[in-house]
Order: sequence, then C-alpha cells, then structure tokens
Amino acid sequence: MNRFIVALFLLLSSGFVFADSYTLFQVNGKVGLKNQDGVVVIPAEYDQLGWSEGELKVIDRVIGFRQNELWGLITVTNQKITKAEYYTLAPAEGNWVIASKRSPLSLRITSGVLDTSGKIIIPFNYSGIKINALRAIVYSLDGNRLKYGLIDMSNKTILPQQYQVIYPIGSLRYAVRNFDNKTALFTENGSAITSFEIDSISTIQKGLAIFYQNGKQGLINRDGQIIQSPTFREIKLIDGTYFARPSNTWFVLDAHHTQLQKLEVDSIARIGNQRMKVVTSAGTQLTDLQLQPIITPQIDILGSFKNGMASYIKNGKQGVIRNDGSPVLAAAYDHVVIDNQFIIACQQKDNSNKCHLFDASGKQITKKDYNSISLFNGSFFVVTKNRYQGGIDKNGKEILACAYDSIIESHDNRIVVRFRKEYGIIDLNERWIVVPQPNRIRLINSERYFEYQGDQTFLKTMDGVMVYFTTNPIQPEGNTLIDNVSNGGKWTINLNGQIIHREYPSQEMVEQIFPSTEGMRMIIRNGKAGFVDDLGRLRISNRYEDARPFKDGLAAIRIRGKWGFINREDKIVVQPVFDNVNQFVQGQCVVQQNGKYGLINSSGKYLLECRYDQLTVLPNKRILLKTGQDVGLADEHGNLLIQPRYESIEDFNNGFARVQLNTKFGLVNLQGVSTIPIKYDQLFFEPETNRYLACETAALQELNLNN
Repeated sequence: MNRFIVALFLLLSSGFVFADSYTLFQVNGKVGLKNQDGVVVIPAEYDQLGWSEGELKVIDRVIGFRQNELWGLITVTNQKITKAEYYTLAPAEGNWVIASKRSPLSLRITSGVLDTSGKIIIPFNYSGIKINALRAIVYSLDGNRLKYGLIDMSNKTILPQQYQVIYPIGSLRYAVRNFDNKTALFTENGSAITSFEIDSISTIQKGLAIFYQNGKQGLINRDGQIIQSPTFREIKLIDGTYFARPSNTWFVLDAHHTQLQKLEVDSIARIGNQRMKVVTSAGTQLTDLQLQPIITPQIDILGSFKNGMASYIKNGKQGVIRNDGSPVLAAAYDHVVIDNQFIIACQQKDNSNKCHLFDASGKQITKKDYNSISLFNGSFFVVTKNRYQGGIDKNGKEILACAYDSIIESHDNRIVVRFRKEYGIIDLNERWIVVPQPNRIRLINSERYFEYQGDQTFLKTMDGVMVYFTTNPIQPEGNTLIDNVSNGGKWTINLNGQIIHREYPSQEMVEQIFPSTEGMRMIIRNGKAGFVDDLGRLRISNRYEDARPFKDGLAAIRIRGKWGFINREDKIVVQPVFDNVNQFVQGQCVVQQNGKYGLINSSGKYLLECRYDQLTVLPNKRILLKTGQDVGLADEHGNLLIQPRYESIEDFNNGFARVQLNTKFGLVNLQGVSTIPIKYDQLFFEPETNRYLACETAALQELNLNN
C-alpha cells in the first residue's frame, strides 16, 4: 500500500479526543464524566472511566468503563456498547481497541481487537497484540516460548507465528528475529528484503537504519541495501548527520614502550585470579593474563570471580561459570548471587519469585521453591515463602519453618525472631528459649541478650534473669559491655553484670570531654584545653587554646594561634609555629604555614619545606606534592623524585609511576624520565605479568554517505 495512503488513513481515522475536552468527577466513590462546558455526560455510576492503563482519552466518542473489576465500552452520551467483560481495554491507532479476556477453553488471558461499535475485528486467539499501520503484530504462547507473527486487520496471516520477535522499524518495514537470534528485514506484505544474517537493527531515520552484524555496526536502507558496511563500533545520528566510531585500540606494553600485543576491543579489566575480561561490541570474553580466550562463544556481561565462580549474563538471563570457563549454572535465571561455595538463583514464574540453593558443582540443593533466600548467616540461610520467614541448612533442609514474621539475627544456636508482632528467641530445633513478648531483643552471645523497654536496657540470661540494667547508651565491646554513664564516664561491665572498670571524667568542672586515646582524654575547661587520664586525674593542665587527641605519643596543641606538639609529660617537642597541623602517621606530619603545606618528622625537622598547596603521604611513605594544579612526587625523606608538572600521578610502587597530562596518560620512572609516551586515554599496570595495558580511544567521525 502507498505510504501516503496509509498516513492519510491514520490521520483521518484516529479520532482521538484528549482529556482536555473531558474531565472526570467523583460522587460517593463512583466516577463520572463532564464535557468541556462542565455538563455531566456520563453520571457517576462507574468504578473508573478511561482505559485500563490509566489514560483518559476519547476515540470516536467512545471511552472505556470499569465495573466489578472488568472493562466495557460506553459512548460519551452514556450509551453502553458492550458489557463489562474484559480484563483490559487499550485504545490503538485506527479507532481500534485492544482488549483481553479469559479464554473459556484454556482459562488463559487472550487478546483481540474491537472497533468502537464493539464488533470483534480480530478474534481473541492471541496472547498479545500490537497494532502498527494497518497491521497487527501478534504473539502466542507455545509451551514456554512466545512466538510472534504478523496479520492484517482482517486477521489474515502475513507472517506465521514462528519467530522470536517482530517489531516495526519504520513505515511499512518490520524487523523479524528468528530463534537463532538472527534478524531479517520484511515489507508489510511479508516479503523478505534481506536474509536472516543481521544481529539486530534500529528504527529507520533519515532513510537509514543502524544494524549490528558480528559485533560491528553499519547502515542499511529501507530496501535492504547496505550503505555502510558493518565495520564500526558505534554509529550515531547527530543533528541529521551520521557519525561513526571505530573500536578502541588496546596495547600490551612493557615499561619501555615495547609493543607486545595489540587488540581492537572496548575495554580490558582484571576480574580475578589469573583472569581478565575483554569487552567488545560482540560481548564479553573471559581470558587468561596473556589475553588468550578461556571460553567461546562470548557472553554479554561477566562479573568478577569469587571463590572460583563468577556470574554472567547472556540474552538477558544470568548464570554462573567457573574460573576455567566451564558452566556451573546455565544462563536461565533472573538473578543469581554467589555466596562462598553456594549459589542462590531466582526466576520469575507465574508472577512469583522462585529461588533455589545450589552447590558449587551446580547441583540443586533445595527441593521447595522460596520467594527469597538470604546469604548464609553462619548457621543457616534465611528463606521467605508466602511473606513468612524460616531457615534452611547447607543441605537445603528446612530447619526453621516459614512461620515467622521475620528472623532478625542469630548467634550460634540462638535466633531472635518476630512472631505475630512479638519478639522471642528460639534454638535451631525451634524450641522457645524466650517466649514471644512485646519488647525488642538483641543477642549479645548464646547466653545473654538485651531487652529494650522504653529508655531502659536490660541485660538478661537465656532463663530471663536480669543481671544488669541501665538507662544510658550501652553497647557490646568484645566480651564486655560499655555503659556510657551520664556524667561523661564509661563503665566496663562483664556479662554477669559486674562493673570491672570505671573510666571517670575529670573531677574538675569541664565544658567538654573527649574520647580516650592512648590512655589520655582531652578536656575543655574555662575555654582552655588539657588532658586527664582514664581515672579522671588531671595530667596536663588546661592551659592551651586548643588541642587534639594523642597519636603516636604526641598531641597537637595551640598557643597564641600557632600549633605545635607536646608529649605525655607536657613537654613541647615541636615548637608552635604552624597555622595548622595533622596528626603524626609513621613519624611524619603534614603541617601548614602561610597557606602552604610541608612535612616534618617527630622532632620537628622539615622533610619538605612549607611551599606546596597540598601534600598526601602514600602508604609506601612516598609523598604526592601539589603546586597549583600540578602534581609531583617525593620520597619519604623529602627528596624530589618527579617535578610537580602533571595533572595526576599514580605510584605503581615498582620504580615507575603513571602520569597524566592534558587528559592523556604515560609512564615515567622515579627519576622523572618518560618511558611510555603521554598519549594514551587509559593506562594500567598488571603486576603479575609486569606488563602495561594502554588504550587509545577512537573518536567519532562524520560518515560520507555520498560515495
């Protein structure tokens, strides 16, 4: 059919009147309709008016109404066209309505098409229908597989229902994918324009469609002619012009820029012991450290390895593979989680989540379906079924029935549960240790628990005997409890409720008490800082303007606006001459003076003068220096290794550092000499192979389609 005729038909027959012409109103929970003049045209007698997807739209003076959870058709003059007998009603182009109802034979929900007079145009023989330009894409369930076909509006078959999917890509053109995941281009009359050799295809824009073939993109016109062969990683339409980008180029290099390998791929990343993943437009490849493939064919997405297993996605489904690439679980699940040597895998079936537990060999352990399975908590897996929680052991045996509101926590053979909105403790044999009661419970260990009642916390034995209570904040610390008493002190309590240590605040009136560090607690009294010991005895008089907690035997103090350091005997070790200081770490401290940063040792000697805008001490004790926006590197003694002239530096701790300049990366040695030119968009070090991975990102380029 001529495209102009089809467009004219759709324009004349659409008949849509949108919600700005009509408004809904409610009376006593029922819905009616008013026109644009506010006149009631449909009285408030219905559960809903509009369509089942929620849109308010009038077509050919017809709208949907809902009663008793079913839908029917009614005119805007309140004349019923059909009874309320449909599960769904949705308007479609051409004044048609797609409806669904339960089949009297199979009891499945089936779809058909009505006109606005309620006449059945397409019978209710399909699982679903999508109307497009005088054609209907239909699909039906064959076993567990949906099969798509194409019909006209008289229900005449154009393409039989034997395809994985059919979708329109433009006027009078359809993409048809078979069950080998290959796509062909068809006309609206069912004539094949191409063979099934395309991986996928986009909608037609500017007369062309982008298509995938063997992981590359090209351009094809509506007549099936290839305008641009599939050689690009990406093709985009930008402001009416097509642009293309080749694949990125990755190089495997040594530290002296010798090229060992070259690949045209999107990305390369380490994902586990001796394993890498290489991502291309065709998917993800698992490789060894030499980038040699471990598995074929490729998969879509691959996660990192945990305990020798990794989850992966293929065709939208998840599975699990081993480090050697062999399958543990096929890609057939909606969600998988690797939990040590177990796998939790879930599928959506019959509108419900069905989860099972598998071992590392892929053997299914559980026999029952569960709505969810949690990670192993040390004793069992918490499972949910029909909104109630229970527990299964490592053999899949249900040791706790799914009868609890929730399973809160467990410790050895004790489990805190919420049962019928109350809290209790059971053992692994489901015997009540603490019968359900309204107060919240928290396990301390297998012999003790907290019970919370208002602002009081009770420490109890499993027999219910109270051994301690407090209204203060209290928390476990190792095999003891710390009671933060109201006067600022801390009491250490053993699990029999006995006070075994008291940490007192200062006996002097103080404004603020700080936590203990290295046996000393900073206090503020009369606006001055000093230190007391854990028994509250004054050790360093509160004579400093400010102070900071002890670290490595030294505490920062401020005198006359300047910072220095004292030791535990209150002797000044570093003179107070700095505007600001950090704490000492491994005998080094970053200090600030006149807005610049430097580095001193614990005796106050400068390792780096205060002339830098920022200093960062690295784990290997080397120091990142920043001047303005430029970064350099010094050793732990303050000797300058790399001048501050780069945007970033990463010390690989192997005698070389990655540097960045003008958004590009290269490699220099610790004498500042360039060994890999600064020209790569990415650069990584792989320590096990002592090799470097460098990437040159391809740029978009305009396609010349006139040749």
